[in-house]
Amino acid sequence: MTVEEIKKDPLWVFAEPYNQLILDKKGFKNPIPDVKGLSPKENIKAWVDRKAFIHNLGHATAAYYGFFRHPEATYLYEVLGDKHVLNFTKKVMHQSAAILLKVYPDDFTEKELSDHIDDLLFRFQNRALKDTLFRVGQDIPRKLGPDDRFMGVIRLAIPLEMAYDKILEAMSYAFYFKAVDENGNRSEQDNIFDDYLTRGIELTLNKVCGFDLKKDQKLIKETKKHYFHIFLRNNNFSK
Repeated sequence: MTVEEIKKDPLWVFAEPYNQLILDKKGFKNPIPDVKGLSPKENIKAWVDRKAFIHNLGHATAAYYGFFRHPEATYLYEVLGDKHVLNFTKKVMHQSAAILLKVYPDDFTEKELSDHIDDLLFRFQNRALKDTLFRVGQDIPRKLGPDDRFMGVIRLAIPLEMAYDKILEAMSYAFYFKAVDENGNRSEQDNIFDDYLTRGIELTLNKVCGFDLKKDQKLIKETKKHYFHIFLRNNNFSK
């Protein structure tokens, strides 16, 4: 909601025509009511992870990579109009879906997850929602946290020896995310993140992402490779 819209009517709400409520089947003591849209799940953990590691992951990826390519843009639908942003976001989401399919083979199928990704990408491009890059990408320390959308699924992938390179690359674009709100301000948490960065990439990975500076040497090396590669691309974009 913009400031102008809130002033016009503070009770005005924008919403999607999404009508499915996923909930924990085991949380009901009495028979589950027959209500259209209720979707009780036996293994709610799988569905919580689907929300974090596909929906939230894709959302943040589009914001971070979209801002990298189009720092002048305001809305999410604008950057997703770039086929490079759309295709990269889709690849990141599919890489994460492959990991979830390995972890939860009894809860998902490849087609179900693929259809879910297509539906999400369609919803992300809803112009009427006016979802901003700032709103979607801000609060970088939380979104890059040890158990959140990027690092959470990467930690699932490592013991399974599954690919996570695109997910890690997507996370690395967050280090260059400088979106501001409609008043030209960055969020307080993003300022804290920037302060970490001024003290070095390894310190940031340790404080924000939970990297162990000894045990996670491989991850640190891989992340730094993406970080510096993006730095060089950023300089080329600026010229």
